[in-house]
Amino acid sequence: MKTYKIYTLGCKVNQYDSGKLAAELERGGFVAAKRNVNLAIVNSCAVTKTAIIKSGRMVARAKKENPKAKIALAGCWPKIEKVNIKGVEVGKKILSFRPPSRNPDFEAANKTSGLSWLRQISRSDDEVKPAMTSGRSRYFIKIQDGCEQFCSYCIIPYTRGKLKSRGEKEIIAEIKQAVKNGYQEVVLSGIHLGLWGKDRLSLRGALATKQSPVNIRVREIASLLSVARNDSLAGLIKKIIKINGLGRVRLSSIEITEVTDELISLMAESNKICKHLHIPLQSGCDSVLKRMNRPYDTKYFKNKIEKIRRAMPDVAITTDVIVGFPGETEKDFRDTEKFIKQIKFSRLHVFPFSAHEKTPAAKMPNQIEEKTKKRRAKILRELGIKLEEDYKKKFKGRELEIVIEQIKQNKIIGKTEYYFDVEAKSKGMGEGFIGKIIKVKNN
Repeated sequence: MKTYKIYTLGCKVNQYDSGKLAAELERGGFVAAKRNVNLAIVNSCAVTKTAIIKSGRMVARAKKENPKAKIALAGCWPKIEKVNIKGVEVGKKILSFRPPSRNPDFEAANKTSGLSWLRQISRSDDEVKPAMTSGRSRYFIKIQDGCEQFCSYCIIPYTRGKLKSRGEKEIIAEIKQAVKNGYQEVVLSGIHLGLWGKDRLSLRGALATKQSPVNIRVREIASLLSVARNDSLAGLIKKIIKINGLGRVRLSSIEITEVTDELISLMAESNKICKHLHIPLQSGCDSVLKRMNRPYDTKYFKNKIEKIRRAMPDVAITTDVIVGFPGETEKDFRDTEKFIKQIKFSRLHVFPFSAHEKTPAAKMPNQIEEKTKKRRAKILRELGIKLEEDYKKKFKGRELEIVIEQIKQNKIIGKTEYYFDVEAKSKGMGEGFIGKIIKVKNN
């Protein structure tokens, strides 16, 4: 029996990639195990210096837990720099969207060049199978990859490349299969989720990049047409929420500039779309935002949030914030703190600045001391706890729908559409209820 384990770091997109890889491995005859496996893969993250350090530690952990395993490093880290670790085979490409439905070279590749087949994973349309069939209560699906924003602190455009959207039919088919497998909540994920379809907006433009129409596969043309007909995220969601058996859909993360009026209206009107938006702020100071190369200022951000809340008063707005960006003065930081209080986010994810050395921000003057970054991060994290508590209070005594994530002892723990957890009595529910959506009173 061939066994494997995948160690995943980073974003939900990486988690999806790992799930797809797991599905491919199992079709190749591998079985998942916890330790002492034959094959251990680290799906790395390189979004910051800290992430790379964690990826290195994860490789060391994989080697320790699986002393006789073939070790492979995939993901973003080897994409941006040459990584030489003794006893570790390094993948040269990020895992692609989908595994092939059949891989006749799998066994031969595994015997000869180790994990060279990792670099052969294609976007075959022959078959769609959900990536994650256990261990999660919600189904994460990657519908988009790549980014062309080039924020000064971010390495992602260099690791993930240009915008790439999956075809509408392909996405719908995978979600339908996930629903058949028992998932009731689906989370749409992407590196630049709000720009789904923009890279394939024009079928004519896409075809113009080909040398000859003869070389274009019929399947590829159909995929391009499906995007060209309905090129907005909101348009895609309109079709997703019509899927029979789907309980609700959630957006993983979206930029403020991509929250369109169409999307706001759709979210407000549909009870199948979670009233939750994760919108990265990064800084509440305009001068810092400009140095970050973010595509908005605080006025734009505030006005859009107000528009969202007029349509959905109870909506949860969660965010990411970076503290200690080069040149961030104490006043800049206090401006960010003040702005966060004004917006009243429902949850904060706070990150001390730790850009990769290849990003422009890493070379900027006036780098901030680590102790200052830690102090500022602590202040905002404490503020985030208070904001989260204040937000949850408004739901006390209300009946809420939750997707069950854990069942332990006599309690169930589930996530509301507003992205906070609720506990309730299990009333005899077993593990088979994980992933189901039920109504509970929030006391």
